Amino acid sequence: MKKNLVMCILILLIFVNGYAIVFLDLPFSLLLLIITGVSMLVMTVLHDRFIFLYAIILILLYGAFLTAYAFINSLPSETQLLLIYNHLLFTSFTLAFWILLNFIKTIGYENDQLNHQIQLLQKYNGQTNILTVSEFTDQATWALKSSERHNEEAWLIEIKISYENKRAQKNLQESFEKIALETIREKFDLVTSIDRSIYFLLKETNEKGVDVVLERYQQNLKGELNFVNPIFKVRKEKVEDMSHLSKLMEATT
Repeated sequence: MKKNLVMCILILLIFVNGYAIVFLDLPFSLLLLIITGVSMLVMTVLHDRFIFLYAIILILLYGAFLTAYAFINSLPSETQLLLIYNHLLFTSFTLAFWILLNFIKTIGYENDQLNHQIQLLQKYNGQTNILTVSEFTDQATWALKSSERHNEEAWLIEIKISYENKRAQKNLQESFEKIALETIREKFDLVTSIDRSIYFLLKETNEKGVDVVLERYQQNLKGELNFVNPIFKVRKEKVEDMSHLSKLMEATT
């Protein structure tokens, strides 16, 4: 509620300033409109740390221009007063727009942070219900500790989609992920994806068991997608610990 009120006040202030610039018929009104329009565009694309500096420099330069013009032309006090009003309007407009822009960007950053936190808290991908990367990492940490404690093997399988048609990649990705869930041992093995790679973490198995899972997965893919030529690459690695798993996954991201 407070943020909405602040935004409304700032927008109203900018509107009043713009209205005054247009209808008060002050000296250099057209120039002032051009400068404010260009300034709004420039301030929008500038990095946050430079916006205020740009606004202050612009205000000082415009004030120096008006002062020099009044001095060179020996303008009467009435005209000088109009130039002061002109500069005050420009200063008010520029600072109000800077505050509004900073306010909007702050809200945007807060929303990005909230979305990031929500993604970290989510356990499953909304499209196919495979594990999110953060949840996969959390569960893999415990799974690898358990495997090490019981002297059992854990293996990572990477299925990297090599199909280059971008329009079909998203549908292929979803199909690969859904079939992965149908292939693994439910509530035992782990599956996630990064970009075009699907990762399986198979617990309490050996290389022969990994080959069985791979064969079953490829058969399920053929039955679902009916492809002629291979459209993915396979990599399998025995995982020693969490740091080893992280390195294996980072090698393809």
